[in-house]
Amino acid sequence: MAGPVAMALGGLALARSRHTALIHIGLCQLLVAAALTPTDGGWRTVTWGGIWGWTEWWTNFTLSSDEAGWLRNKTGATRLGFAVQLKFLTWRGRFPKMRLKLPSDAVEHVAKQVGVAAAELGFYDFASRAAKRHRSEPRDLTGWHECNTTDQVKIASQLVDVIWHDERREEQVRAELMRQMREDLIEPPTAAQINTVIRSALHQADERAIVEAAARFTQEEDCPRRLDALVFTYPTGDNTAEDDAVESVLADIKSHPGNVSLNSLLDEISKLKHVRAVGIPEKVFTGIGVQVINAWRARASAASPSHLRRFDDPVRHVLLAALLFQRQREITDTLVELLNSTVHRINARAQKKVTEAFVAEFTKVRGKAGLLGKIAAASLGAPDGSVRSVVFPAAGGEKTLKDLVAEMKATNAEFARNKREAFKSSYSNHYRSGLMKLLSVLGFRSSNDQHKPVMEALKLTERHKDSSTTYLPLGETIPLDGVVRKDWMEFAIFTPDKGPKRVMRTVYEACVFQALRERLRCKEIWVVGADKWRNPDGDLPDDFEIRRAEYYEKLNKPATASSSPPS
Repeated sequence: MAGPVAMALGGLALARSRHTALIHIGLCQLLVAAALTPTDGGWRTVTWGGIWGWTEWWTNFTLSSDEAGWLRNKTGATRLGFAVQLKFLTWRGRFPKMRLKLPSDAVEHVAKQVGVAAAELGFYDFASRAAKRHRSEPRDLTGWHECNTTDQVKIASQLVDVIWHDERREEQVRAELMRQMREDLIEPPTAAQINTVIRSALHQADERAIVEAAARFTQEEDCPRRLDALVFTYPTGDNTAEDDAVESVLADIKSHPGNVSLNSLLDEISKLKHVRAVGIPEKVFTGIGVQVINAWRARASAASPSHLRRFDDPVRHVLLAALLFQRQREITDTLVELLNSTVHRINARAQKKVTEAFVAEFTKVRGKAGLLGKIAAASLGAPDGSVRSVVFPAAGGEKTLKDLVAEMKATNAEFARNKREAFKSSYSNHYRSGLMKLLSVLGFRSSNDQHKPVMEALKLTERHKDSSTTYLPLGETIPLDGVVRKDWMEFAIFTPDKGPKRVMRTVYEACVFQALRERLRCKEIWVVGADKWRNPDGDLPDDFEIRRAEYYEKLNKPATASSSPPS
């Protein structure tokens, strides 16, 4: 005891003023903890972690007056063993199987309350018939009871009611199971029985969710038929060709996109049209969690058409609907990413092409490299000299350098113009057809009026997607501010000698796609039916305010911000 107690007493002697009041209280806690934790070999050192542990077992192993009254007819080891089992039951919801399961501090605390030496517990056999018989009395007194078959069926049913719509993780289901058993005062059964209950609950939950989703198909007469068309063939005489056709459509829907290219863009557009043709109603999965839908989608993805045919109609329809529901969102996301990557690629290729041409032009003529060499040699030869006395003579005079600067400025402007021309050329000759088809299958939206010009420009571009004219029609309202950048304005607008200014159609379209890419990347414009590129206002579930605490618990995040910095 000399270590912690002496340290605490020494600290108390220093508590002479109000400034040390908090230290005084902390040292008192240390002294009490030290006095309450003796060991056979003397007193052990107490850490702050030990103090918090002491608080826990002090709360859970302190006998109430009623509980103390239940010990009147018991003595010695039986009295202590009964009391320890009683408090362990109310603490953990089960009985201890052996002495080692009990915190030594808790045993000592209970021993002092019942007036029996803690060492007496060593004579109490927790596996004996007497110990098992003693357990029936705490059960009768507290209401706890062993888990029987009826309880397992009941708990499994309760679990299904809680998890059927949005939970399939075994760890979360196990935690909910233990919570319900404690709430109903049921002692947990064996680990094998718990696993059986969990598996049963998960199976029943999945069946219930499938029945719920399948029932929503009853109002959609054609949708189940279109789903079946993905896996069933209809007799026309050539079974092999029919099976191959079915396999091809479903395999295309399941397949992942290729590298960024016009072909990949067109392939993904085709996939999206196939999925939309089935017409999965949005209400089919209303209220069903993403975990559940993903599990169904995984089953459908792993199964071939021949395997899917073996499922019952409701199961097959729900699995295929989940696959198409998720793939529609994924394909939409892929198309947005292909749009962004394609516009970036056009710009990068234009940059590379023009840069190579200008480098070749720079090194080919006019002796710039020789002039640079002369200036460098002269500068190294007279590093302390002035520019006028060293550099000007080497360059052939001041006028030569002024001409060179003027030429470089003109070259930079020409570089920018050529880059825009290369961008427009690459867009018009190769990528335009795919990007125009993409506009027809994606729905772009914005909740910010600041980006209304881009939205209007998209509508204008789509209206004239089949046009082959050089200029946009004069009667159209053409948004320019916020769509065409300043460095593109001269390139996009043609000013004739007579008549009004005209807007170059293909140049304007290129500017629209660049502006669209910028807004998409900062989510100022979003895409209907997408997941990653969805409306940011919909990132929170509709019932977030009602189920806020539940969602924070599932995310394992605190519901309120902590004022203290993380440790």
